[in-house]
Amino acid sequence: MSFRARSELLQLLRQRLEQLKSQVQQHDQSLANNTTQALNHQQRFHSALFDHTGASLAQCLQRLEQDLQTLSRLSQASDSGDTFELVCQQFSDRYQAVMQAMSATGLQAAGARFSSRRKGLPRQDSKYQWIARSVMQNSHSAYEELRKHQNWANRLQQKIHELEQKLDLHQGTEKITLQNEILATQKRLGRCRQAMTYIEERIARLEKGGQKH
Repeated sequence: MSFRARSELLQLLRQRLEQLKSQVQQHDQSLANNTTQALNHQQRFHSALFDHTGASLAQCLQRLEQDLQTLSRLSQASDSGDTFELVCQQFSDRYQAVMQAMSATGLQAAGARFSSRRKGLPRQDSKYQWIARSVMQNSHSAYEELRKHQNWANRLQQKIHELEQKLDLHQGTEKITLQNEILATQKRLGRCRQAMTYIEERIARLEKGGQKH
């Protein structure tokens, strides 16, 4: 890519970022209090895109600004062609991710509120309601349930590995879709591991109770 082509592309990306700043400002100003509370500390992007949590998207603009600063430096270097194009692609991926996040804020907030209500149920084990209560009444069946969750965890880890291998083969919206799928699978893996801890603690209580007899 020639110096002139780089300069023209950089100017176009700056214009897009300025437009995005206006949209993000409107988005953040229109956030309802319950939406802000629901998405507080919620991870909304794959870690390869943004290290960011919460409903406001203003922090994402800072990362995009850094990309443009990097591109501005690279545009003047004669031997930075591949790196320049790579950073352009990263900027494009982040830009599209923010656009998608703005349109998905309401849906994500609703999902977070639903999860929060489930966690607030009075039974301590209510968030593991997919585990049959009868299964947890003796250590033998609980061990079977633990092995089942260990197998699920292994499959989820394998799925994450396979999805991450595909990332470099895709660009644009397809890559963002993959990154979102990885994030969702990582959350499922986290819940699975939490359930495994719960089952292990239940087994310990059952075996401790059995020793008293």
